Amino acid sequence: MDNYLATPQSRRLKLVPQVLMPGESISSLVDRQAQLWGVLRKELVYQAAFISGLVALKDLDVCKEGGFLDIYAQKTGIDRRLLEIHRAQVSSPLVSQRLRYPYCPMCFHEDASAGHIPYFRLDWARIFLTHCQRHGCPLFRWSRVSSDGTRKLPHGWFIGEGPDQRSLPQFRQDLMLARAYAFGARPRAPSSIEAWNRLKNFEAWLYQTGVCAPICRVLDDRARSIERDVMEHAVTLARSATANGRLLVEESDAVSFEDQRVMSFTFKESPVRDSNPAWRDLRSGIQSIACRRAVLFIVSGAYNAK
Repeated sequence: MDNYLATPQSRRLKLVPQVLMPGESISSLVDRQAQLWGVLRKELVYQAAFISGLVALKDLDVCKEGGFLDIYAQKTGIDRRLLEIHRAQVSSPLVSQRLRYPYCPMCFHEDASAGHIPYFRLDWARIFLTHCQRHGCPLFRWSRVSSDGTRKLPHGWFIGEGPDQRSLPQFRQDLMLARAYAFGARPRAPSSIEAWNRLKNFEAWLYQTGVCAPICRVLDDRARSIERDVMEHAVTLARSATANGRLLVEESDAVSFEDQRVMSFTFKESPVRDSNPAWRDLRSGIQSIACRRAVLFIVSGAYNAK
């Protein structure tokens, strides 16, 4: 039987790309589609479904089953099941939507070199992940973000011009530093090398344990306990984040890390542990990736000391 509620072919929004890339977030797909139409994310979402779109924009990556995703699939012709596979089940383990700008320059370079439009992975939005699991380099902040959260890519990437874009001097700088970390040229100082390796190992362990996984969240008691414990420690530290993106800690806990863009500290007296820590304090409380990385570094030491 025909589905009389489906949007007719002639009235569908003719959007490309139609397929999500491996690990891509839903908001990344919508951002790429919106830019090819020359509009912002919110304008495209409103066009697809005004009422449901208003709700979806609160967190496009965590759309509940039904509602906006059903309408978007009908109006664009995208298989609803593809959208569901990439949907995060909960928002708590992700940074807030307006802060989902971390990216891996090496992943972007590989995407563009292969003729694909670079895209944002959902994993990059995890609160407890600040380095690329594929390349082992730090994640960096994508600077071209509009007020509604649309992450803007250069036009050349949409027409297959390759990764080298003159309009992206920040991307070139990020790529050089990312490669230096991936290939072992950075950091150089022994204390920074030790700190960087400890941080990567801690984040990789959390990742493999399933802590803060946005999809397929089937946590056993051990993983759930670890997730809660790390969150409580991180919230305590997050309350000591400064406006300029540095973490205030005791001098004995800080590391004079050689790359301030990667990990930033300054000194203060030991912070007081909060009595009722919650995910919301982490999701929007730390806007700097370098500061979030510093939080995880301190937490890794506290957790390993138990």
